[in-house]
Amino acid sequence: MQKGPGFLDQDPARRMFAIKTAADHASRAHKGQLRKDRRTPYITHPARVVALVSMFHGSHVAIISAWLHDVYEDCTPDWITRTDDFIAALPLPDDDRADIAVIVDALTKKNTIKGKAARLSNSLDRILDAPPEATLVKLCDRIDNLLDSGDRNGRFTKRYLTSTDDLIGKLSLRASLYGYGPALETLVAIRNADLKME
Repeated sequence: MQKGPGFLDQDPARRMFAIKTAADHASRAHKGQLRKDRRTPYITHPARVVALVSMFHGSHVAIISAWLHDVYEDCTPDWITRTDDFIAALPLPDDDRADIAVIVDALTKKNTIKGKAARLSNSLDRILDAPPEATLVKLCDRIDNLLDSGDRNGRFTKRYLTSTDDLIGKLSLRASLYGYGPALETLVAIRNADLKME
């Protein structure tokens, strides 16, 4: 099936169904996983990223990608295979499915690359080659992770702020070109804020 003009206007039910099934798939994939605080269910992170992507006017492609963005990195090989099959079977046009697959892959840091900084740099390079909404999802992912790190120890926070600066540097131009300036500005504001709990 090819995407025709006005697809989103003509078929909102199919788009919403695809988003709902992506949320369900991500919930099953991350079942039992917790955030770094060891209390919060992991699925709250993709859900918050989805909310941010929606707030910054991401399309259904970006929203679905946000639901799935950590499955390849944080779930078992079985879930990676299931997610490949899931994306291939989404009730969306071929180019939407292809974009989702490329975006999710670009957002996945490759564990075959040594060192966190090198893995992030490689992912950011792939994001720059991916469909534009990969940039939006990554900005929203970093916004949520940065907010979540507000109560972590100083050494972790310093490292994370440095990698956030690298991310901002690499994605700024693309964010501006594709209308994601508000997301970028929000990330910069959070990066520069003192958000420690009192």
